[in-house]
Amino acid sequence: MHEYLQLDPHYDIYFLSDPHGQYALLQDVLKEVGFRYPLDGEIRDRLFILGDMIDRGPDSMAILKAVQDCPAIYAIQGNHEQMACSAMKDNADRSLWIMNGGRWHEDVAIADVRKMLDFAANLPLCYTLQINGHRIGLVHAAVPAPCDWQQFTQCCNDRTLSKEDQYYAVWDRTVFTHDEHSVVSHIDAVLMGHNIVSGLKAKVSGNRVYIDGAMSMGDRGLLLKYRRGGEVLGLFQVFSFLREESTDGLMWI
Repeated sequence: MHEYLQLDPHYDIYFLSDPHGQYALLQDVLKEVGFRYPLDGEIRDRLFILGDMIDRGPDSMAILKAVQDCPAIYAIQGNHEQMACSAMKDNADRSLWIMNGGRWHEDVAIADVRKMLDFAANLPLCYTLQINGHRIGLVHAAVPAPCDWQQFTQCCNDRTLSKEDQYYAVWDRTVFTHDEHSVVSHIDAVLMGHNIVSGLKAKVSGNRVYIDGAMSMGDRGLLLKYRRGGEVLGLFQVFSFLREESTDGLMWI
């Protein structure tokens, strides 16, 4: 449920959230920033996706397959992955999933859907990244009370995290909406998605950074790149992008 990685910042490290099946847009964004895929077995640049790879957009399977096949692309679970996995259980009601963008699965062989969702079900709930002396946490929506990253990840490691806290970590919206100041302890910054930010600008609350730029709409989003120095948002370079209707190209704003 939790993975720890110590990373060499010699190559670039990118973060985005909630791509929701927008595989073509994701590919265009990575091309525009010059993302360096693995070469001769060496991982160069890395991309971390903060969950919700599926539903709403046109190509959920392609994003999951990219995470599965490319060793430079990492992902954590979002509420849509968990919702889909629950819906695909025997005799489960799929209406909630379909209502939230899961109808795509009806056009894919059921065996292929199950296989890919089995992969998604085994993705981590959270990551801790050690980069150049900075500790950066990744979780889809929120850190359960008492907002202690060390305690949260230890429960994940021990598999003692309650079902309520598992749900909270991928579904919560209350902290995003009502808590502008609380700090998650024992971590320098926590990147989160799930809650769409306004104005294509990352939202900082305490040491929490929200980066869901509504990529599900297919023409916009946010991408962050780690950089040395600074605190919280200062640890990252923020790229905001829009697809231009006239040229179908990307515009950085």
